[in-house]
Amino acid sequence: MYPSPTDPVYGSFVARQMASVAAAGVEVEILFVDGRRSYWAYVRSVLDVAIAGRSRPFDVVHAHYGLTGFFAGFHRHPLVISYCGDDLLGTPDGAGGVRFASRVARRLSRLAALRADAIICKSESLRAALPREFDRRRAHVIANGIDVGLFRPGNRAAARRRLGVSDHEVLVLFPHSGRARGQKRFELAEAAMAELVRRGIAARLWVINGVQPDAMPQYYHACDCLLLTSVHEGSPNVVKEALACDRPVVSTDVGDVRLWLELVGGCRLVAPVPARVADGLQEILGGLRAVDGSSVRRLLSQDRVAGAILQVYEDVIARRGVGNPRD
Repeated sequence: MYPSPTDPVYGSFVARQMASVAAAGVEVEILFVDGRRSYWAYVRSVLDVAIAGRSRPFDVVHAHYGLTGFFAGFHRHPLVISYCGDDLLGTPDGAGGVRFASRVARRLSRLAALRADAIICKSESLRAALPREFDRRRAHVIANGIDVGLFRPGNRAAARRRLGVSDHEVLVLFPHSGRARGQKRFELAEAAMAELVRRGIAARLWVINGVQPDAMPQYYHACDCLLLTSVHEGSPNVVKEALACDRPVVSTDVGDVRLWLELVGGCRLVAPVPARVADGLQEILGGLRAVDGSSVRRLLSQDRVAGAILQVYEDVIARRGVGNPRD
């Protein structure tokens, strides 16, 4: 999970997180394991990490995603693994099960925890998905941070002018990637919108994907609410970003969404049924369309999250006695 020239959006939250860690005074070297092309990239990463560590041994290796952590665990370096979602929960196959390749990856991801010096989960639900009680007890829950200088309240009318959207249209934002179509339950979102139309509510499902992170605030500012209908999530960034932009959210109860929606108020958790999703949308669209996301901006600032991650590094290094991450 890291941006690439052919897929500059995917994994951008990892890039932002490590940039914030570097800004906190840590020397960071990125090794991109592009498992999107082939699972052999994970196997090759064993050699890649060995080569990278020859010139100067690392104080910590931080693997983002459990499968990456499994192969990083073949080395002697202190290892921190961040679990992000599908690595513990699996990728839905659209028929109520989990894809075969994902079942294998999930198994290896869970085994990786045995080798990890520290575990980070994006939400409490992900921590609960760790199979061993010992790992659940020692896991840190640290959600992805938000660039609060970027994701903040903005002017709806101005954003719509820039995006060429009518000021009178009711827009329900649905950001998703084509690779996660089944997990995001796009069909549920479409069915809920059709139910709204049957109720005489004119609204459009505004589906976007592939938008650069720096451009996303404009879409949040321009929409009337965000809709998330996922089967499961770790800690969906789109929800936290929308709330940081003071936009209301209608979502299924996945990941840590309940935590943030209850903190902010003015949003709705809904059952994964078209009529119930439509009820939530109708209630939000028929009332005030803004929330106060100041608490989200405060708790999830990148500086604050980077500090929490740096503390994990320092704890690992202290137990191993191998130096200081700020050196």
